[in-house]
Amino acid sequence: MPPTVLIPVNRLDRAKGRLAALLEPTERAELVRRFMRTILAAVEGANMKAVVLTSDEDVFAMVPNGVTILTEDPNRHGLNEQLEYASDALSVKELLILHADLPLATPEALHNLIIQAPPSPSATLVIPEDGGTNAMLLRPPGLFSLAFGGGSGDLHRAAAQKAGLEVLQAKEPALALDLDTPADVRELISHQKGRACETGRYLIKIGIEERRLFHSD
Repeated sequence: MPPTVLIPVNRLDRAKGRLAALLEPTERAELVRRFMRTILAAVEGANMKAVVLTSDEDVFAMVPNGVTILTEDPNRHGLNEQLEYASDALSVKELLILHADLPLATPEALHNLIIQAPPSPSATLVIPEDGGTNAMLLRPPGLFSLAFGGGSGDLHRAAAQKAGLEVLQAKEPALALDLDTPADVRELISHQKGRACETGRYLIKIGIEERRLFHSD
């Protein structure tokens, strides 16, 4: 059975704050909408069950019928506590925690990630150049504390190894680029696949390449 996919989505009024100098609030909200369409299409195409974790009613409205919504626990604070709450609530044997802001994600990329993953007990990580964790497949979840944020790739690797899990850092380019900074935006639209994806097309449409701050961080 394919893993359940847990997708945390921040409130739209807080979304992509590091792009605030480059994009207007309405543009950042639209960016999230594009992200979600891409990631949910990838999950559906891979025949996996998506669960969107959020506290924002505006995000609820973006979620299509058939996709489960899990409301954040108001008594938990921060992304990691919310993810651990969601993991406990879902009570599944395999959980893929997947960030939404992966504009190049495809069903094939998710299939490849699952194929690479070692059997249980294991943790399979996609770690981008900035050292975070874009995706993490846990077989099973709940064996170590989550540490999403700066440098989380190394933290997750060390925690999983300490818990006795086999750890694999998966090489999956379509899941390796997340959009957090102007440099990430430049990277996305510097090649044809990025320009052709839904997020890339939107950024080009709004004239991102002509904006002065596009060329600086």
